[in-house]
Amino acid sequence: MSKIGILDSGVGGLSVLKEVYLNNLADEVYFLGDTKYFPYGIKPVEFIQERVFEIVSFFKSLGVEEVIIACNTASSVAYDFLKDRFRDLKIHSIVLGAIEGAKNYKAKKIGVLATRRTMESNIYPRLIHEKISDKIEVYVQSCSEGPLLETIEKGIVEGELIEKEIMRCIDPLVEKNIEGLILGCTHLPFVKKVIKDLYPNLFVVDPSLEVINFLKSDSNFNTKVEIFVTGEAEEFQGILNKLLGMDWIVKKVTLDRSDVSVIKG
Repeated sequence: MSKIGILDSGVGGLSVLKEVYLNNLADEVYFLGDTKYFPYGIKPVEFIQERVFEIVSFFKSLGVEEVIIACNTASSVAYDFLKDRFRDLKIHSIVLGAIEGAKNYKAKKIGVLATRRTMESNIYPRLIHEKISDKIEVYVQSCSEGPLLETIEKGIVEGELIEKEIMRCIDPLVEKNIEGLILGCTHLPFVKKVIKDLYPNLFVVDPSLEVINFLKSDSNFNTKVEIFVTGEAEEFQGILNKLLGMDWIVKKVTLDRSDVSVIKG
């Protein structure tokens, strides 16, 4: 029996869950949104590492064999941290999925829209230069400072505010003459259509479509999904229905050890 755990700080990771589910890549999929501490993108590195350690420990207690870090921030600052501490699990980084997707395009200038912590980690320029070409110019723009991610977190993925915030974040990258854009936060696939409509000349790399290629499956499964959150389950249930149109039951879970040492970002 194949079991996969998917983690994020909020609803963004649902974009990855959607692809795993639609492609029937496991018998059982467990999603955990650490909504009590959303967003990770402005939290201290040590706090993020502590939280994802607790989440993966929770997944391990459920018998998962593979974990997708469906959060660019956590992938940027905690991927190696988790691999060192859970050597018996296969752990996949959404950032590495993005890099694989970028390999499909020949571009001299690439933009990345990401959280502040992902931008500060410098992971995208470093990995693009290491794994694709050191001649590519990489420009990373943070989208943590405005209401874009918080608005998507509420299940709002179109409208005047979304368009205004997308242009505020992407226009500085376009001014650099980028040829393509990496969606460096898993919330962003939910507004991909708006981005493509506003910037039709850019190619767009959606890591949620790429990271599932890391999952090796020889057969199709009738996938069972369980959803957990650390914040309010009922609120998340409504957003889940709005974004994915699914009526999966959302359960609240407490990860005690981290919850007693909160660091506010």
